Amino acid sequence: MTQPILNYIANFDANNEHTLSFVYLGAERTSTHMVSIREDKPNSKPIYEKTVINYDKEHILDEKTLKNGYSYLAKVRVKIGEEWSEWSPEIKFMCLDTPVIEFDMIDKKNFIYTNDVQFNAVYRQAQSESVVSYQYTLYDQQHVVVKGYPTRTPNPLSPNIFTERISDLIKGKLYYVAVKVVTKHGLVHVHEQQFTPQYIVPSISGILQPKLNEKDAQITIEAFLKQMLGTPVKPFIPNRPTDSDDHYTYWQNDYVVIPKDNPLMFTKLGMAKASDFVVKLWCMDVSNGVMLDWSPELGKGTHIKFIKHDDYITCEKQFGKIKSRTRSNIVKGLGLKPFYLYIYVHEYRIEMRIVEGLHSDDQED
Repeated sequence: MTQPILNYIANFDANNEHTLSFVYLGAERTSTHMVSIREDKPNSKPIYEKTVINYDKEHILDEKTLKNGYSYLAKVRVKIGEEWSEWSPEIKFMCLDTPVIEFDMIDKKNFIYTNDVQFNAVYRQAQSESVVSYQYTLYDQQHVVVKGYPTRTPNPLSPNIFTERISDLIKGKLYYVAVKVVTKHGLVHVHEQQFTPQYIVPSISGILQPKLNEKDAQITIEAFLKQMLGTPVKPFIPNRPTDSDDHYTYWQNDYVVIPKDNPLMFTKLGMAKASDFVVKLWCMDVSNGVMLDWSPELGKGTHIKFIKHDDYITCEKQFGKIKSRTRSNIVKGLGLKPFYLYIYVHEYRIEMRIVEGLHSDDQED
């Protein structure tokens, strides 16, 4: 009677269902087979034996039939009539937990905030199974390969962090990034995640401002980059049926009038994604009270409110029962005069400065 041959068994996660396959080339037709599995130890006894009646040369191991972290030996035999064939040669394999991989550069909304990013895949595995090689692949939104990266070996100083620099990403386009790892014992795992680049882009235009230092007889050149927001920006007025320009109130066909009961709002400005930024606002006829309210999407979370007073502006933040307040410089008689408000945000600190003056378009030479 012809001996069956059990096919190669790749290491797998015992918490998942797994299918074993075998080959039988005998002339006799068989519909019954038995699989026997034991631990990879001398003279160990079978911990699993099961007879299956079907014409498929496959054997399904139910989930949690075996245990992760152990090596096993498996063999198969077939039944012809009332007789069993000889056992096949034993095949060695291991059961290992599925690795967990996370990309630390992709946030919870699947956004990254640059077009040139060093991806870091952080790897964990329950049995501390080491990785011998990894490879990144970048796909477009239709899962067509954009670029395949070389197979690399982990850095011995950080063996559980797999890095690859991916550049020339297009803002607003959906991508998929995948990393394939191969472990010491042949476990192959692929982790894939979608992401969209949304980033702040400095424009090529800017301001060069010479500053005379009379004491040292030097001229200092200060350069200021003008920034364009890389995330979608949508202004709207609450409580109105449309966002049409016809619903705005204008003065002198140029200035927008913003009443307190219908504030003008912008969403997805992306300011929270920059550690430091400067906001410059030109205002006119601003009444006392809340003039700006920065809040997360849908108004949830911690608000940052800017409150106009007679001679200054305060910035207030409140978290639970804790409230912080910052005051701008004092401008006597500010009232309803036109002014620039400069807001400088450095991490959690906010600085403000009021500068009186007309809008740059209205200033006289």
